[in-house]
Amino acid sequence: GELPSPIPENLKQIIVTPEVGDFPEETLRDFLSLNYETMPSIRVSAAVSPDNSAHAKILNHVTHQADATLRARRTRSENGSLRQRNVFRNLAGYLTARTPESWRDLAEGSLVVVVGAGPSLDVTLPLVREGFGQPVIIAADSTLRALVKNGISPDFVVSIDPEKKLASCGSVDDCPGIAVLSTQAHTSWKAAWGKNVRYLSGRVLTEDWLVGKNTPKTTMQAVNNAGLTALLLADYLGAGAVLLVGMDLSGSGDEGNLRYAKSTGRDHIEVATSHYHKIPGNHAATVLTPFLSDWRETSENCASIATRRYLINLNDRGAQLKGTMVIHPDKIDELRETLGDNLQPFDRETEPFGQRLATKAHELDQLTTLLATRCDEIWKGLRPILAAGNHSTSEDKIRFFIELLGQEEHATLLGDYAFSIMPRLMAGNKPSESELNLWLHELRDILWLLEDALIEVEPSEEFLTRFLTKTFA
Repeated sequence: GELPSPIPENLKQIIVTPEVGDFPEETLRDFLSLNYETMPSIRVSAAVSPDNSAHAKILNHVTHQADATLRARRTRSENGSLRQRNVFRNLAGYLTARTPESWRDLAEGSLVVVVGAGPSLDVTLPLVREGFGQPVIIAADSTLRALVKNGISPDFVVSIDPEKKLASCGSVDDCPGIAVLSTQAHTSWKAAWGKNVRYLSGRVLTEDWLVGKNTPKTTMQAVNNAGLTALLLADYLGAGAVLLVGMDLSGSGDEGNLRYAKSTGRDHIEVATSHYHKIPGNHAATVLTPFLSDWRETSENCASIATRRYLINLNDRGAQLKGTMVIHPDKIDELRETLGDNLQPFDRETEPFGQRLATKAHELDQLTTLLATRCDEIWKGLRPILAAGNHSTSEDKIRFFIELLGQEEHATLLGDYAFSIMPRLMAGNKPSESELNLWLHELRDILWLLEDALIEVEPSEEFLTRFLTKTFA
């Protein structure tokens, strides 16, 4: 229809033409942020032709962005406190053992096998057990049991999920290679691998706070899920060629609700969703997936990586990934011959393999002092509220949280915890007494974990003495 004249200030008009470029991201982000609780309905006028490529491109982009934004918000609101607790549990390791720049191009000229946990893995993993020389094996966390069953020892195991425990994927008695973790990863992985852990930065607010304090993020970062992060690690290592196995990105079974291969021991976990998306398949025109944003992000990254190195998807099913060469398991002998003629074994004795990026000693002292100061500042407001117990009113507690999170330094440091409760403190919302009490006790536990991290990082004797005997605020 025609736009009103004059156009209201709160109405943004975007002219769509066949030559339209990239959709204005900032405009879309601003619009989606207008209502934190609800995503907008997306409606298309009957006057728009389905053959209009410009409209189709924008509709596709808006739908994807709304889906990804809603999922991210739900995740943060549901487990923001857990994520933040994990960040502080992993903080000492992050400060002393980040993934180093020296890993870049470490696997140049070699084959890197990226192992995902999709149902096709039962067919493809036995085929890569031999005949491929000595490739680098990068495994998503859920594949550990499948690798053990097939006698394959990974060089790297990637885990970034805050709720995924090692016990659900493998055994504490079998911890091969190096665990590559995000700061939000469940700490059972850190406990099992000990010193053989390297951390990746990611989309984590506390890490943003650290960047402002001269602690840079890693060049390669944890993104979306373990499988995609494993793929990005293969690219970072400079693989001569990347072989994907178990990277289905679509459900299997009669209803498309099977997510994991049987050999992972996780095949009893089914996808709980009422909505599946139809996307291009490897061996069928289309397949169904509940993992729309995962598939899009993986496919887009594959398209980018394929401009730098060979990307082969060994699969008898699954979703199509841009830029990949799909090889059916029936062609495995030809694939072995081709790769064997053109790639070299990976040298695991190379010096950078055991290196890590650590914050320098004098910078670590400055950082721990600043963290202790922020911690004491928060305690200063929190302790009286906790001490007052039932004598503290809801208004007192709400005022405390608004003042606390109104300070960017504190809000960013507290990261996902702060992000998860902020919407409930917005005008028009009134959190319940039980919510407020829960938030107070979560904040107390988070601060305890931050204090534990300051000791675990093994600071100087001078800092430790002051930390244990005085306040910094």
